[in-house]
Amino acid sequence: MILHSPFCISARLLPAVRVGTAFVSIEFSKRPGREGRARYQYHIDAPDFTYTGDDLQSGCQGGSLQEGMESLLSFLGAAAESYSYRQRTGRAGENEDSFPANVVEWAYQNSDELSSLGYELQETKNLITNE
Repeated sequence: MILHSPFCISARLLPAVRVGTAFVSIEFSKRPGREGRARYQYHIDAPDFTYTGDDLQSGCQGGSLQEGMESLLSFLGAAAESYSYRQRTGRAGENEDSFPANVVEWAYQNSDELSSLGYELQETKNLITNE
């Protein structure tokens, strides 16, 4: 596997991106996805917490690790937006319960970087290759 920036290898020896002081890494889950979809397992390793999930699935026909990371960053951004909405209005947002509270707060604190990385991954294909 060959990784191109902004991807790097995490301490878990997985493709990852660095967000602030944390590493967000991704791999294909050992649990099968539904209806031909790829299921991803992801890890967020920050200095003060670690979170692992495998509830993320690709669209129909499967997906690449880069596409999985794009989706994960998008969901983290949506959770951060919901957190921001609650801070401003006092009302709960739709996506704040997508992740544990500490992950959502971390995403809010790093929302600009999450957005920037998400756009970079969308704009530049084949950042992870199997050459």
